Amino acid sequence: MNITDLMKQNNKLRSQLNKDNKKYYEELLVACRMKNTTKKESELEIQLLEILQDLILYQKQGKNFTDVFGNDINKLSSSILVELPKENKVKIFRFSLVYLLILIISSLIPSVFSRTIQPVLTLLSITLLVLCLYLPIYKKTEKNKWFIHISSLIIFEISFILIPILNKLKLLPEYLSLEVTVSSNFLYLFGIFSALSCIYIFLTFKKYYSKKI
Repeated sequence: MNITDLMKQNNKLRSQLNKDNKKYYEELLVACRMKNTTKKESELEIQLLEILQDLILYQKQGKNFTDVFGNDINKLSSSILVELPKENKVKIFRFSLVYLLILIISSLIPSVFSRTIQPVLTLLSITLLVLCLYLPIYKKTEKNKWFIHISSLIIFEISFILIPILNKLKLLPEYLSLEVTVSSNFLYLFGIFSALSCIYIFLTFKKYYSKKI
């Protein structure tokens, strides 16, 4: 059974829960998946499935989610994740590269249609987005986790909202908004880069999401 199969089985079994139990369990599921950045995804999905199977049995005995697991979803999700083994560093690197490739391609697509590019601004935006992705992976503690999340959000807002607005209003320094025309060679290279990136992304997801556990 692979990760995709585990998720499908989870989706199927959740239909057996009553309204309240389903609400709490899905909050737990989302919290665990959102928080997880360095733990083994396969182990997390197995743990979530086991909790769901236990909850179905408790429900048949007339018990609710809160009777068994309490109502502090944040604390419960953290306690689940802390017990899981860490993800393979190679996998973390490969998926980090996947996200980086997606960011680069999405940042360059407008230049393909406009036939112009702002190299400094594009590089700055990509760098900020990479930092935004890296921060949540950085080792968090109870003292710094909110600082990390807020910092990541601020960087995301700067990159995706503030910079484009300032650029549109022509409020950025001239060297940042410098615009150059792209050549046909750029378009060919971008096409080759995009094709190779798509193949790499496909093979990466296939390797880890179709792999038997």
